[in-house]
Amino acid sequence: MGMEEGIKDNAASAPNSRPTNQLKALLPMRVLQVFLLFFVLVLGISVISMHMIKYLKIQTLAPSTLISTYDERITLESLIKPPLNGWHSMNDSELLWRASMEPRILDYPFKRVPKMAFMFLTKGPLPFAPLWERFFKGHEGFYSIYVHTLPNYRSDFPSSSVFYRRQIPSQHVAWGEMSMCDAERRLLANALLDISNEWFVLLSEACIPLRGFNFVYRYVSRSRYSFMGSVDEDGPYGRGRYSYAMGPEIGQGVVLIQLLLARLI
Repeated sequence: MGMEEGIKDNAASAPNSRPTNQLKALLPMRVLQVFLLFFVLVLGISVISMHMIKYLKIQTLAPSTLISTYDERITLESLIKPPLNGWHSMNDSELLWRASMEPRILDYPFKRVPKMAFMFLTKGPLPFAPLWERFFKGHEGFYSIYVHTLPNYRSDFPSSSVFYRRQIPSQHVAWGEMSMCDAERRLLANALLDISNEWFVLLSEACIPLRGFNFVYRYVSRSRYSFMGSVDEDGPYGRGRYSYAMGPEIGQGVVLIQLLLARLI
């Protein structure tokens, strides 16, 4: 009887211990599944973040950059001071975008001396540079100089010259083509980087000053009009360049205006 009761007790306790063993066996599997799910989730977020950064072109800053930016003081002088060098690394699109900025408030919170920008569009050297040196002498702070040459030309003006480091980034220009308009716009955009420039004079290497600086500055600054010189030529380089096959869409007057503007350079 005792043996039969022991057998019955063991048989009765066997079903109770079986769920406990199964629970112990399932517990590591559940932990492993949760860990794998968490790992996959983190990996997916990392991949998505990398693609978003690449797509939105988000640039992270190093701690040293943040510290130096925070410590750097931005003063009014640093914003209004014109570039000392005419050369820069901006392309035409960046240059025109930067030059299009202007203050919305017309009053200036500093003493501003309006300057006259002299923009030289040349092929290379300036043969009348000594004459221009005498023209600008003693009038520092009232003018700015910008020189647009062919890309392969590098000037060798001494540091004492008013043309020293005033050459701007240029591109190839051909007479009578739209590239001349691009060069003029490039000169004007560089001049607009200096907010003190108020009047703009376009010149070539063949131009010479006929009056002193004071006369030119006073005459232009007090005038209400812009000035343009032009010559109407009957020869092959003037009216002779017009083709009547372009009419009536393009009239002779339109072409003459374009040719005369080109002749100014």
